[in-house]
Amino acid sequence: MKRRILIAAAVCSAGAVWAQGAPSVTTVEVFANSATNLSTPSQPPYVLQVYRVDALAQLGRQFSARLPANEAQARAYMQQQEAQIRARYKDQITQAANGMSLAMHYRLTRLPAVVVNREAVIYGVADVQHAVGLYQQSKARGAR
Repeated sequence: MKRRILIAAAVCSAGAVWAQGAPSVTTVEVFANSATNLSTPSQPPYVLQVYRVDALAQLGRQFSARLPANEAQARAYMQQQEAQIRARYKDQITQAANGMSLAMHYRLTRLPAVVVNREAVIYGVADVQHAVGLYQQSKARGAR
């Protein structure tokens, strides 16, 4: 029994040492356009959110392609389908608007941009795990 307790204590202390060495990552926000091929982990140990900053324009193009070419017919279509359109696109529009708002809040100047823990921005890296690794290396160097 004592041996199990010692092993558990050793494992816990090793975890604490590792945790001190690698800064904790709780949130990762990725900002990119639809042309960027992102590499994202399937089950990250942090909250991951991906924002496509051109999503509103993409939705506008998709929606416009479905409208009749005649303005009167398009207006009639909108009046008939407004409730369904709002329901169908609500989440996508909200997500796109939130992404644009956050990109402005962070004052992002280039894409792709990976924001870690709402405090650090890594530009030009489309591989999320690599960007997180760069963040952790930077934090570890700063802690020395």
